[in-house]
Amino acid sequence: MASLSLEHKIGQLLFVGIPGTTIDDDTKKLLQTVQPGGIILFARNIEAPEQVAELNRELRHLLKVVPLISIDQEGGRVDRLKKICPPMPPAQFLRVLDDARIAHEHGAITAELLRLLGFNMNFAPVVDLAVHEEADNALQQRCFGSKAQKIIRLSGAYLEGLQNGSIVGCGKHFPGLGDSIVDSHKKLPVVERSEKQLRAEDLPIYQDLMVKLNSQLQVIMIAHAFYPALENSKTPIAASLSSRIVTDLLRSKLEFHGLAISDDMEMGAISESIGFAEAMVEGVLAGEDMMLVCSNQDRILEASESLVRATREGKISSRRIETSLNRIAKVKSMASSPFTFERNHFNAVCDKISEFSERINRELKLN
Repeated sequence: MASLSLEHKIGQLLFVGIPGTTIDDDTKKLLQTVQPGGIILFARNIEAPEQVAELNRELRHLLKVVPLISIDQEGGRVDRLKKICPPMPPAQFLRVLDDARIAHEHGAITAELLRLLGFNMNFAPVVDLAVHEEADNALQQRCFGSKAQKIIRLSGAYLEGLQNGSIVGCGKHFPGLGDSIVDSHKKLPVVERSEKQLRAEDLPIYQDLMVKLNSQLQVIMIAHAFYPALENSKTPIAASLSSRIVTDLLRSKLEFHGLAISDDMEMGAISESIGFAEAMVEGVLAGEDMMLVCSNQDRILEASESLVRATREGKISSRRIETSLNRIAKVKSMASSPFTFERNHFNAVCDKISEFSERINRELKLN
């Protein structure tokens, strides 16, 4: 990465979405201009298994530095691949069964599917506490439990299965989004937990998963939520833009040396309170290594230009950029190359998913 231009070094700090199932001329031009370090696919990008594998192959060849290619493939209500393969069970089902072996199997099957389709990363697992089960906070069915030790055991087993299958996982949403009652896609949640509660219930999940040998968290997604107990200001600020949370808490106190990434910077939680370009700069200054911009191609270009400008003006130091580039390179070195796509292999994985889901449904009926 040392030989990259400033513009392309900044590009490595961006994790971006693309609009369609193929790379059109406008998307190709944008990607070649920005050279993002990561690509995230959504349901809008999924049409057929062969198409997804080819799309990811083209993305790898189009960019100068092999990108992280990720997806939100949790299962349940966040299942981006259900158009092309059998639906996968949500974390809530694993929570009810309370069997780490099943959680491990879920991670392993997910890894095999993703690697076959050309991915090297998954934005999972959710490690938030299930606090408000009925709240419209976008977390329904996505949590492994309401107690830290249960989440550590089940999400850790899932993460081990995923990462042993050569797919990098991502714990989300730091420092803990479970006690929110609004959806950060729409507005900024205020998490009214005391510092004592956070340290006793939410943070131990991350502390434990950071040091586990086979399920060690290498990537953590920072929440778009305001934590009054952790800030020295009453003015609401998203954790994703807060140096007190990203640098002081996550880096210094918890000693996390992996990759810190924002949630989608186009969410209402950010746009309702701060300008987009300013938010991008604040996120990097807070200590995040990569910033998610999931949809708008004009926003992707704006993100790139705002960070380049801030660096040239001295607001963001070259040392700050290099620190993130080193973390990004380390995680990329852990990501394996994909399997060669074969339809028979894909069909076999689909059969495995169907059998797994049917078995879980049978066991749920017995509980």
